[in-house]
Amino acid sequence: MNNAYNKDLIKVAKHCAQGLGLKPFLREGVYVMTGGPTYETIAEIRFLVNYGDAIGMSTAHEVTVAHHCGLRVFGLSLITNQCISDYESKSAANHEEVLEAAKGRAKDLEIFIETLVENFNKYDLFLQKSAKKSVK
Repeated sequence: MNNAYNKDLIKVAKHCAQGLGLKPFLREGVYVMTGGPTYETIAEIRFLVNYGDAIGMSTAHEVTVAHHCGLRVFGLSLITNQCISDYESKSAANHEEVLEAAKGRAKDLEIFIETLVENFNKYDLFLQKSAKKSVK
């Protein structure tokens, strides 16, 4: 499956992030999905970092279905914890850390998504090209 993520939506998202001063927090990369619902083991992390930039338990299935349905897709992930890849580390991913990180960025994310929706509407990016012809 190629070109699952719509380039126009990505371009608008980057523009919105720039306007909101969020550009320093924005990253592009390859998302690796795991089955979850547990945090990755050190062995899994050491393996997966060779294939992607971020690891998570969602998104990929939804993107696949949306793309196959002909929808325009934009992916956005809030990275809430850093993977531990050192067996000697005393640190471990935990749910409280994830919730705290998400809470710390909640307002920025809310404003960013509101701005995205406004701009996607402004540029008529929610509609599929084939659907535009039939909309009256």
